[in-house]
Amino acid sequence: MNIFHKYVKDLRRNGKRSFTIQQLMSELKIAHATALVGLHRLKQESDIISPARGFYVIVPPEYQRQGSIPPEELVLLLVEHLNQAYYVSLLSAAQYYGATHQRPNSFQVVCNKRIQHPLKFGSIRIDVVYKQDLTSIPINQISTPSGYLNIASPELVVFDLLYYSRRSGGLNHIATLLSELILSIDTVRMLDLAKRLNEKAWLQRLGYILDHIETEEEDKKVMITKKLLEYLSNKMKLYVPMEPGIDRKGYPRNKKWKIIENVKIESDV
Repeated sequence: MNIFHKYVKDLRRNGKRSFTIQQLMSELKIAHATALVGLHRLKQESDIISPARGFYVIVPPEYQRQGSIPPEELVLLLVEHLNQAYYVSLLSAAQYYGATHQRPNSFQVVCNKRIQHPLKFGSIRIDVVYKQDLTSIPINQISTPSGYLNIASPELVVFDLLYYSRRSGGLNHIATLLSELILSIDTVRMLDLAKRLNEKAWLQRLGYILDHIETEEEDKKVMITKKLLEYLSNKMKLYVPMEPGIDRKGYPRNKKWKIIENVKIESDV
């Protein structure tokens, strides 16, 4: 058996799922050039992938057809290697709270490290959204074979969906997700998050969207909008555009939420 294949097999036998080129060189006592040749062969044969320079993740036979281990497992190994804070959010996190109307095309992660391009291995794609400060954010955790995965709380998911609307399929898609997320939202935690973030425009947009969608949880929706209005009373000084990225001139204005109605909200359901 090739020494590189044996090395990967031995790692798996010992419960290891990743390694670095430095570890490989040290344990096999080989030169850098020799290591690169062996790693290139392992990648060609789909035994490993490299999500970061000098870092390699083992792909077991059962995952080689899709070209990678599951994204939630890959993310955990990568952020541990990079020693970076992160959490799963946007469309990917919304799925964990019952918003399953449309499966996202990529696994979306918020991280405090800039990664310019998506990570793509076979059919697996991971999109990384940069956010400088990830301290004191509300997250939950779920168990995966690689460890515990950080997932944005339902309230943080709502904030991120509205803040990064273009990464979330647009406002009409977000409106559909909100109709499914209603049951998971805790109003007290949402307002606490708003205070910590010192942001109110997203709450204005949220209230406006809730007024324009239908949900199976109408009583919960009415309660949330009532609490939002109470919180925003005397705080809404300026009108904000519903869609920040497009022109705001010449559009009607909603007095209740102080929203410039420069897009029409239509849920997909």
